[in-house]
Amino acid sequence: MISVKNLCKSFGDHQVLKDINEHIAPGEKIVIIGPSGSGKSTFLRCMNLLERPTSGQIIFDGIDITDPKTDINKVRQHMGMVFQHFNLFPHKTIMENITLAPVRLKLMKSEEAKEEALRLLKLVNLEEKADAYPGQLSGGQKQRLSIARAIAKDPEIYIFDDSFSALDYKTDVKLRSELQKETNGSTTLIVAQRISTILHADQIIVLDEGNIVGKGTHEELLNTCPVYQQIAKSQLSEDDLKKAREVSDHE
Repeated sequence: MISVKNLCKSFGDHQVLKDINEHIAPGEKIVIIGPSGSGKSTFLRCMNLLERPTSGQIIFDGIDITDPKTDINKVRQHMGMVFQHFNLFPHKTIMENITLAPVRLKLMKSEEAKEEALRLLKLVNLEEKADAYPGQLSGGQKQRLSIARAIAKDPEIYIFDDSFSALDYKTDVKLRSELQKETNGSTTLIVAQRISTILHADQIIVLDEGNIVGKGTHEELLNTCPVYQQIAKSQLSEDDLKKAREVSDHE
């Protein structure tokens, strides 16, 4: 269980997150969406203290990670994180980038980690790049590598901050389908841009100007949240919107 209580984050005089409260059950798939500058990435970065909240609490399984006494590095061992800028190790091979954490955390022995890395590289269609270095990869390939590296830890919680933006639509859809199998049973928090790829989330949280302005499924938000409606209209065809409303009307 993740509990977010009265979370606020300011940069100078600018308040980015305003009194956020949220409860996330184990195994839930949560998507965060909203206009540019709404606080989506800041919210996710607060969830693992890459950004320290100005006030409020974030509680993982009874542990308040905002408490200065909490060893955040131990908590992060249970998280798989993928961010917009990849954070790959440039002087290590693709294979080493994936195997480093599982071996150091003693989750796997070296040979087992290599076998798992090869499986994951195949999953993200990078099996021929095992001996290459991150500098030799395209933006989309780096993003896929970052995702494979997160899965290798087999974490309890996945945090994806706009981690699919460098992928084309077809690759995005295919990889999300595979990820759903790999992350089954884990809690997943995703900042997303494309509504078409998040239709089956357990819950979508809509942020606007640092506030939660909507929560629910895709169909529910189309009927209740003006901000979500605006995003949907800018991305989906009238036929897609009509089908979603018809599904909602029959539920």
